[in-house]
Amino acid sequence: MTDIDDVVTALASRLTTAFAGTAIGGRVYAYGIDSGSPPFIAVLPSPTGFVMFDRTMDGVDDFALTIKVVMGSQDDRANQAELLGYLGRSGTSIYAAIAGDRTLGGTVDFINSVQGTAYGDIEWGGVVMYGAEIQVVCS
Repeated sequence: MTDIDDVVTALASRLTTAFAGTAIGGRVYAYGIDSGSPPFIAVLPSPTGFVMFDRTMDGVDDFALTIKVVMGSQDDRANQAELLGYLGRSGTSIYAAIAGDRTLGGTVDFINSVQGTAYGDIEWGGVVMYGAEIQVVCS
């Protein structure tokens, strides 16, 4: 059985590989960090309902994760354009990275959904910054 720790780590690893050549570079974190230098991505269990145990008769669990993309200041037009690229369907985007391996190297059976849920001001470590949140559900 897969634990949520395995899923968070596998998704962060997948995004680290996908964003290696971008401004985010190696700043993709599994779990929260006290403070980070934007831009960065953090993969976290979703704040509510992050695990649904025994969703199938054979004991498969569903996991809900939140990907926070923190860009820094929204006053920078380049940050806004870069963030929109990360939120796109293709190219160097979160969706494209996930679609390239919907099992996260065999850690999960399948990623069921990817949905953008927040854009604009997001909080990190008590500081309001510019970014977005993407929700991922997998089994």
